[in-house]
Amino acid sequence: LCRDYKSVEAEAKGPIVVIVDESGSMMGDHIEQAKALALALAWIARHQRRWCCLIGYSGGDPCNILTLPPGKWDQGAIMEWLVHFYGGGSCRDVPIVELPEEWPKIGAPKGKTDIISITDAILRLSDDEVEAFNAWKRTERVKFYAMVLESRPGDLARVSDRVLLMNNLDAESDGVEDVLSI
Repeated sequence: LCRDYKSVEAEAKGPIVVIVDESGSMMGDHIEQAKALALALAWIARHQRRWCCLIGYSGGDPCNILTLPPGKWDQGAIMEWLVHFYGGGSCRDVPIVELPEEWPKIGAPKGKTDIISITDAILRLSDDEVEAFNAWKRTERVKFYAMVLESRPGDLARVSDRVLLMNNLDAESDGVEDVLSI
C-alpha cells in the first residue's frame, strides 16, 4: 500500500503599500504604467487577502490615500484613485519624511510590509532623514522597493532595500516581474 499526503501551508503575508509620484514629469506613459502596476499589486493583495494601500503624491499637495482592507474594496474609490493626477513638482517628503508620520493614521496592520515607491525623481536626503527612515523601517518591519524611471535613484538608494532602475514599467520588464512576485 502506498499513500500520498499533500498539504498546503498558508503563508502569512503582510500589507502592500504602493506610492506613486504624481508630479508633472510623470505625465503620459509613466503615470499610466505606474497606476496600472499599482492596480496589479492591489489585485494581487486582494487575491492573497492582504491589506493594501495606494498613495499618490506631488510636492506641496496632500497625499491621495486609498486603503483597501481585505474583503472591503470600493471599486468607485479605486477608479477615482487611478484617474487622479496632481501634476505638480517632485518631492521627497511623502515617501521618506511624511510616510512614517502618517503610518499610524493609514492603519496598516502589523506585519512584514512591502512598500513599492514608483518615481522618476532624483531624491536628495539629509543624513538625519536617511537615519530616521531606516530606523522606522526596522521598527515597522518594512521592506522598501524603489522603482526609478529613466533617472538615477540619488539618495533613495540609501533608504531602499532594493532599487530597480527602469526605462518603463511594461509587463516584460524584469523589475516589474520582481515586484509582482512579492
